[in-house]
Amino acid sequence: MRKLYSLLFALLFAQVALAQWPANYGGVMLQGFYWNSFEDSNLTAIQDNVDEWSKFFDIVWLPNTGATGSEGMGYMPVYWFNHNSNFGRQKTLKNVIKAFNEKGTKVIEDVVINHKAPKGTNGSWVDFVNETWTWEGTKYNINWTPADICRNDDGGYTNTVGASDEMKEQNGGWECTGADDTGDDFSGGRDLDHTSANVQNNVKLYLDFLLKDLGYSGFRLDMVKGYSASFTKLYNEYAKPEFCVGEYWDGYDAITNWIKGTDYTSAAFDFPLKYKLNEACGSGNWGALSDKGIVGDPNFNRYSVTFIDNHDTYENSSRLVNNVLPANAFILAMPGTPCIFLKHWQRYPIAIGNMILARKACGITNQSSITTQEAPDGGYVIKVQGTKGTVLCIVGYPSYDTTGFKLISSGINYAYFVSDNIDVDALGLTEGDDDEETVDMTIYVKADKAPYLYAWNSSGTPVNGAWPGTQLTNSKEIDGVTFWTRTFTKAPVNIIFNDGGDIKTDADGNAYASGQNAVQTVDIEKLTHDSYFTFDPTNSDKTTNFTDITDQYYTPAPVVLPPCVKALEGHLYCYFLGSKDYDSPCAWVWGNGDKNFCQRAWPGDRLERVGDDGKGHLVWLWDAGDMEELFGSYTPDASLLPTGVLFNNNNDDSSTKTKDFVFENGGYYDATGKIGDVTAIGSVLADKVQKASSKYVYNLNGQRVNNSYKGIVIKNGKKILTK
Repeated sequence: MRKLYSLLFALLFAQVALAQWPANYGGVMLQGFYWNSFEDSNLTAIQDNVDEWSKFFDIVWLPNTGATGSEGMGYMPVYWFNHNSNFGRQKTLKNVIKAFNEKGTKVIEDVVINHKAPKGTNGSWVDFVNETWTWEGTKYNINWTPADICRNDDGGYTNTVGASDEMKEQNGGWECTGADDTGDDFSGGRDLDHTSANVQNNVKLYLDFLLKDLGYSGFRLDMVKGYSASFTKLYNEYAKPEFCVGEYWDGYDAITNWIKGTDYTSAAFDFPLKYKLNEACGSGNWGALSDKGIVGDPNFNRYSVTFIDNHDTYENSSRLVNNVLPANAFILAMPGTPCIFLKHWQRYPIAIGNMILARKACGITNQSSITTQEAPDGGYVIKVQGTKGTVLCIVGYPSYDTTGFKLISSGINYAYFVSDNIDVDALGLTEGDDDEETVDMTIYVKADKAPYLYAWNSSGTPVNGAWPGTQLTNSKEIDGVTFWTRTFTKAPVNIIFNDGGDIKTDADGNAYASGQNAVQTVDIEKLTHDSYFTFDPTNSDKTTNFTDITDQYYTPAPVVLPPCVKALEGHLYCYFLGSKDYDSPCAWVWGNGDKNFCQRAWPGDRLERVGDDGKGHLVWLWDAGDMEELFGSYTPDASLLPTGVLFNNNNDDSSTKTKDFVFENGGYYDATGKIGDVTAIGSVLADKVQKASSKYVYNLNGQRVNNSYKGIVIKNGKKILTK
């Protein structure tokens, strides 16, 4: 009997050892890159983030760090043993992985074994580089033969053209003689024949190198549709990574069949849930979340890696534009293993970080149970039971009883709670809001009687008491006028002045303003600096009972142009100072007769990132080019120039689409409008730097003119009258 138990235990252990996504796993993953993220995802930058990321993430997915040819992201791999890439040196990579591991965070490599790229000599498509790796005194070789490429690669085109007689002669008889592809054909590189024993041996050596030499803990497998799932099983059973997740773009049936085909040795990205999140969060059809993709199936949730966007979807029509935080809240409440996209983490570190900590405190794992799922009032509600507590996630803001729960994070169209038994104070949550900046901003209002002030932040959270807010008590006299005041330290802020409404009495006999039937103003939104108003509570018309008199009292500080904002002599251009909402901004520029000045259709021309303002805000440039080339003159008729400009975040999302602004050449804009000028004149005044001599002459509008221009001009920083 003991032998039988031992045999059963051994079989069970073997089965667990081969299942490459752990059971009841409570970790959260970060995709630490996006497309062309060399500035944010180079190895030095990632090393700087080890301490922060490891506080929240248990797995970090890095890009393919193998050396490549011209394609720098690693999806056209040339080398498998050489990891001196566009992201950094191999030595730095090993140090980064070691630093993460010491903090308890695992690192997985983006592994591309569906296809390979040639080394590029003689213009051949098929001459792969041979490589050598020495490990613990033993030398291992990767060599390639013509039989390692699928003979029907590119529908047979590679075999008939890429390996033509001329190519064969140049490359010693290279020709694709492998078996037919066992998956989808990929035209970008040469598809490897995974039925080849040589290919299998090469892949195994590559995976050994990643795990043993570089220190990776697992793999994100690229384009697993390109070869049979049985080969993923073969490689995982050999390499035994701690984690393996495949990229299989398809629906529920196809992906779950692929997971089965790997013999459950790999997880898969939950594209079915991604599509439903796009539908729910993108269009407000919250009921679409009743179909929860793979993660909603208790038989497969262990193998579901949920996500909102990745490097590919973010660059195409699959990108989620609206309600990004509600979508992240949803996957951070669900079972499965959530994978947070770097762009989203950079934009919302406070909200996402707090929800990750709360998820872990409740003990939510990839196999936790969904105990409640319903769609009240057009929204959607789920409760997920963890080993220590319960998470409640509400999206779409329906009315719902949250008794027994504590709020962790909330904003437009979402709220995230944990059950009362969780000690929230012990979680180390970060205070504040991702949309707020620390300021010292005072609201002044002139009124005969101290009004009530209701205020909320950009996430919709009240910041001056529940409606009708708090009656103002502080006052200040300015030029003989008494203003009631309230100072805020976070911006932006949205406000409503009101008279408090009906007065009622509570159970203890205390009078309070109910807010019912209150005389109030309209919403006064996105205030970022000292603002002055009048309020007349005897006028019930909310559109006329207040006046914005800020211009009479507030003088903004002079705009100091960052060093990266420079005058472009003779060009048609403007600059944009973006907030965190703008990570890939575009400019839409037009003129008389709806003339389009952009090289690209809506949403317009992508802006060039030129630097920052020293306060964490990026500065972007729209440069249409030389005016003389555009118009045949440096001083074209005003009717030919742009008249309007608006900025957006490469999409039609109303929350990141600015109003229409008047276009001024050399204008310096932010999301509220023009905040400065950087014409040739403006740059001299702002930088207080003048060239010793300049051949260019400008009129008082900052336009470049020729020497025949009559009137007052600027030359070498001085005003000159020419007649």
